[in-house]
Amino acid sequence: MSMPTILPSGQLHPDALKGPFVKHISSSTSAPAGGPGVKVSGGAMADRWKAEEKRVNAYWREHRDEAIDLTPQLSGKRVDSYDGKTVVENQGMGLIVETIQPGVFTAEDANKSAASGGATHGFFYRKTDFLFSAAQEYTALGENEVFRHRNIDDVNFVRDTLDFFTNGNYTQADVNRMQDQMTAVVRELAQQMKDGGAPDLSKVTATLTVGGGEVSISQLLEMQKTGRELSESFSGITSGSLTGHNIEGFAKMGIAKSLGSYYGRDQGAVGQMFSQGIDRLYEKGMAQLEKADAWAKSVSYAAGTSGNRDAVNTERNIAGLFSKLNTESKSGLIQSFSSTLAQARALVQQYCSQYNLSTSHVGLAGATAGIESFFQAWTNQL
Repeated sequence: MSMPTILPSGQLHPDALKGPFVKHISSSTSAPAGGPGVKVSGGAMADRWKAEEKRVNAYWREHRDEAIDLTPQLSGKRVDSYDGKTVVENQGMGLIVETIQPGVFTAEDANKSAASGGATHGFFYRKTDFLFSAAQEYTALGENEVFRHRNIDDVNFVRDTLDFFTNGNYTQADVNRMQDQMTAVVRELAQQMKDGGAPDLSKVTATLTVGGGEVSISQLLEMQKTGRELSESFSGITSGSLTGHNIEGFAKMGIAKSLGSYYGRDQGAVGQMFSQGIDRLYEKGMAQLEKADAWAKSVSYAAGTSGNRDAVNTERNIAGLFSKLNTESKSGLIQSFSSTLAQARALVQQYCSQYNLSTSHVGLAGATAGIESFFQAWTNQL
């Protein structure tokens, strides 16, 4: 363990001025031999330094476990520490904190992450294979065997669907009704099979009641896919230093929120609930970032420097700009994106000017290209 001395700001760490190896001289105490104004021979000075070094090393060995060690924060090494999932690393200015855990692969993973504040939801990862297996069962065993023993996947799909769209405001009666409607979906799939065709959810006419709105199963699954892809913009986000990765990541967060609003506006009542659900994920993502920033400041002086604070504020402002795109029409969305991108670039340029950095130092050109590519890919499919 190395002794903490110089902070990223160039200042001496306050703890380096504490302890018995630092001698404090009051104004009423005369300076010892070798103090200011006293000539000391080279040999005497060398002896003094050797004695001081020996005393400091002895104290350090005795009290090393009591010392504050900032080595992990200052060395540039990745350290798993925040909530057991976030990575802290030095990137030249403060701490960069990875706040949202990527790598969600199942509905259970997503729900576990969401329970701890993650910007995701199990609804995005629920599969509908059980509908096809139930339809096959129906064609083989008959009407009385449809969901005779309801599959747990069916129950979980219904509950996660209702939970996402209603923000948890649903009842057991809502669950029972939607399960009955899912049975109607299975009957239609089974009839398709009996008629000699392959089961196709897009041809099912039965609707599902979600939060008081009606939606077809195919429309619901389209929302599921869109929501999952949008929610991916809230994962792998880092905060704390203005880098190309962070500029692009925060822009994508804001764009995802706006895209959720644009997509949901033409999908009826359930579409409006979908948009509100994406808004909630965005807010959860921003809340996690604020929590991580507060934590970073509690463990490192560097995270509270003006450079770090301004970097964090710039990141948040970039996300805020893109979260307010014009979603009334596709042309309005595209036009507002162009003007917002210019505003975001100006924010970064202002930060760089304040700290005498070139925009290439923070990767603005690469971030801009990544943001444009992300937005273009979405507008192509909307």
